[in-house]
Amino acid sequence: MKNGSYYGIDFGTTNTSVYLYNYEQGKGSREAGYGTDGKDLTPFSSCIAISKTVKNDIKFGREVKEKINEYAENYKIITSFKSLLGTDEDIPVNGFRYNGKMLTALFLNYVKNTVKADRPDFTEAVFSIPVDFSAKARTDLLEAAEHVGIKVKGFVSESSSAYISKIKDIKAFSKVMVIDFGGGTLDLSILNLKHNQVYEDAVYGIKFGGDDIDKELALRIMPKVYPGVSYDELDSKKKDKLMNEVERMKIDFSKYDDYTITLGEGSKPVDIDYDTFSDIITPLITENVLNSILKVMEKAKVSPENIDAVILAGGSSGLRPFADIILSLFGEDKIIFDNNKNRYQWMVAKGAAITSAIDCDFRLGDDICILLSDGETYPILKKDVNKVGDRSEPISFSLTTDSYDAHFIFTDSTGKNRYAIVSVNAKGYVDEKFDLSVEIGKDQIARVVIKNDYIGSGYQVQREINKLRFYYDLKDVEE
Repeated sequence: MKNGSYYGIDFGTTNTSVYLYNYEQGKGSREAGYGTDGKDLTPFSSCIAISKTVKNDIKFGREVKEKINEYAENYKIITSFKSLLGTDEDIPVNGFRYNGKMLTALFLNYVKNTVKADRPDFTEAVFSIPVDFSAKARTDLLEAAEHVGIKVKGFVSESSSAYISKIKDIKAFSKVMVIDFGGGTLDLSILNLKHNQVYEDAVYGIKFGGDDIDKELALRIMPKVYPGVSYDELDSKKKDKLMNEVERMKIDFSKYDDYTITLGEGSKPVDIDYDTFSDIITPLITENVLNSILKVMEKAKVSPENIDAVILAGGSSGLRPFADIILSLFGEDKIIFDNNKNRYQWMVAKGAAITSAIDCDFRLGDDICILLSDGETYPILKKDVNKVGDRSEPISFSLTTDSYDAHFIFTDSTGKNRYAIVSVNAKGYVDEKFDLSVEIGKDQIARVVIKNDYIGSGYQVQREINKLRFYYDLKDVEE
């Protein structure tokens, strides 16, 4: 590993965290998490408020989250803009339309400036992303980051990132479940270690997180705090105070058994005990979290007994009712949870930073092949050999019959799993040549280029292949 500072970014639907992994030979590593309030305190809230009337009046982060109802009167509040990446959707505000890439660029610029105030060397990072992030979403994220001066060194799946961050604790296990329970989403993966190589056996995710729990708590507790008043009748400042108080209560109940809600004028102080708190949110967690865990295990064809370890990550994984359900299912000995300074909120970003530091090679878990006319497969890029960043040598193919188009079918080594079918125009000559090449980008997407000079100089067809299987060698991480 070279001396230097390496950064990872966990760009989340509700919260975003940045992690520094600084290595100096002979002295080891120095680490720190970054967020709204500085080091190791609170991740950035993924919120943007854009003025409905004043040009360039834009606010970000926790300031927006804590005053979301108050600001809604004069600002367009935008959350979950990560979900707009890779889509054609946009949001009109004050005569301008913002798409997902624009909003992401605005937010990442705010993140960059906040971190650079303490770390001027923050200029590049590895991003963690959901396994099912589309090719277009990855491209949009890459372009948004690099537009504001954050060079994207690469991407790593969120589950692999959490795994890498805890590699010293789990390197002896073969089946590991990662549960990333954030503010807006729940993402689960089951990872399989084979011969020092880590594969993702199954993934599953739903839109459910800490924000949904906050809303339920607020609606259930509000009648006690403001007797005789409906939620809709509260003014915006009181709504914000209520939501912020509920969030603090939720965090406090991770350590204590009692909490007193005091919101000032017009409200009534209310004592809440842990049993009341648990009775409100446990059914929500059971319905969403437990059912999702059962579904991902079904996909991987495993039972709780087959899982060797469970990594808990994400800002909502510190909730006691959540922990109770996980413990009852898997047992305490299997749980890996870093509660020191709330490190579980930076676990995914930390894994991305380590990936950046070691230049982890993500290799193909299966071949990328062309399906030939006789049913055989011809490998273009090979598993175990080719990795992210590799490009095939140009390969020439010719027509076997007179035809005005040629169809190239890309498959895995078995020929059964088809990645893509690419059609290319042809003149219809039997000796007509097609030059083909494939390159795996740092976003883990393979890009196919097929040229046919018989049609005309410069004629080519391009296609992207997503959802390829990759793995990494644990020896790289351990060293």
